[in-house]
Amino acid sequence: MKYSIYGVVLMVLAVLAIASGMVVSGKDIRENEMDKALNTAVEQTMEQLNKEGGYEIRDAQELIADFHQSLLLHISSDSDLEVKILTADTEKGVLDVEVRQTYQTLRGTKKEAVCRKTVLLEQYSDKQEYCVVEFLVNGTIYDKYTIYPGGSLSLPPEPKAEGHVFRGWKRMGSQGLALDGMCVEESMSFQAEFL
Repeated sequence: MKYSIYGVVLMVLAVLAIASGMVVSGKDIRENEMDKALNTAVEQTMEQLNKEGGYEIRDAQELIADFHQSLLLHISSDSDLEVKILTADTEKGVLDVEVRQTYQTLRGTKKEAVCRKTVLLEQYSDKQEYCVVEFLVNGTIYDKYTIYPGGSLSLPPEPKAEGHVFRGWKRMGSQGLALDGMCVEESMSFQAEFL
């Protein structure tokens, strides 16, 4: 009898733990879905505005309609959505949107999640190529990252070499040492210099 009571209590605790886990994960899933759908819809709408050969978006109302259509294609949950278009300007290439999602939890309480996204068209026109910056130690890549042209160089932590003192990062094909914060205009490779 004693073990039966322990079993029932443990089962009730397990059900409560699972239910609370579902409530928490349900909120995260809805917020992630809304964030991803909003990002995708805004980006697709702005790309369509700039796309050559596609249909032409002539005014803000067409831009808003295109955004709504794209958003609805990416939302699959059974929640209520309230979409606020804060700014829609086809001439300046600006779209600022806030989406408020209202949904019901397993316990029947109403919850709300809000997501906002602002996009400028210039982000999607004239895409720049990245510069690759790599740092080598004895011919092996020690650190590597990409950066837009005109960005600032960020030096990695100093490498260690037994019996040697690190002097600095020497740019391949150059005599000078790299300085933290110097402007990057093209892909660069640096070799560790030791004394």
